[in-house]
Amino acid sequence: MAATKKLKAIREKKTERGFDRSLLDGLAKQNIVLMTGIVNAPVVIAATTFKKGVVIAIAFAVISMLTIFICSFVPKKIVYTLRVIIYALVGSVIYIPTVLLLEQIFPLTVELIGIYMPLIITNALIFSKTESRFYLRRRGEMMIDVFFFAVGFAAVCAVTGALREMICFGTFAGIKLMELNISAFEAPFGGFILVGIMAGTFRALYNFARNRRIKQQQSADNTK
Repeated sequence: MAATKKLKAIREKKTERGFDRSLLDGLAKQNIVLMTGIVNAPVVIAATTFKKGVVIAIAFAVISMLTIFICSFVPKKIVYTLRVIIYALVGSVIYIPTVLLLEQIFPLTVELIGIYMPLIITNALIFSKTESRFYLRRRGEMMIDVFFFAVGFAAVCAVTGALREMICFGTFAGIKLMELNISAFEAPFGGFILVGIMAGTFRALYNFARNRRIKQQQSADNTK
């Protein structure tokens, strides 16, 4: 009985640690825009307003999470090249109802995003992280991990869209806030500049917090 309780406590501790790792990696340590830069094209090019950022974030989350979940049942005996094709086909099938639904909610916004919406099907989170990270975990842990990566992307996409809208048009979600019109930031190079500044600032803050935590841990160890 005591052994069973001990084993349960160990499992709960591992689960909690795994949850914390997924949260930290998805939102900060391995943020796919600010830290690794593996999915930045939709943000840099298409997220020019807050609404566009929100639409891209929703589409990205739905398509990525459902594609990764469904494709986790694809047998690993199938050669990698064929599995990648299956990933793309599944993503394409999920894309259709996702976009149709978003068109009902944000009709003009989806149309303005244009070709960058279907490009979400082939995002690097699906084709890169699946084999190297997600599919190495149990399915429940995998989906928690994918969720936090999607949230990390969504936060950056929405914030970038909001900032570019305010800089370019002086509005937020179409509501006039100020007299500001720096239209250059609507272009892709403006997105690169803004995301670059955000990434640099985020990494600096993350490294500062990490180094501070390490020093505090070392100080605590020395006092023991």
